[in-house]
Amino acid sequence: MSDIQTTDGVQTQRSRYENKRLQNLLAERNQQLQTVEQQLTNSQISYKHACKNTRMLMVFCVLLIVVMSLGGVA
Repeated sequence: MSDIQTTDGVQTQRSRYENKRLQNLLAERNQQLQTVEQQLTNSQISYKHACKNTRMLMVFCVLLIVVMSLGGVA
């Protein structure tokens, strides 16, 4: 019985060690995932701002062309 109890104790310790190792690995991966999600969110926000700025620049250029055209006619 002593050998069986020793074997069970060793397996239990190994199981606990493996569980702890996997929990640490999962926590690390979750942290990496959160970092990547934050970077993606920031990239999406930057892209939206860039699109808005580009549209505003295009509107400004069109207005400038129209004003210059009308000014040249008068």
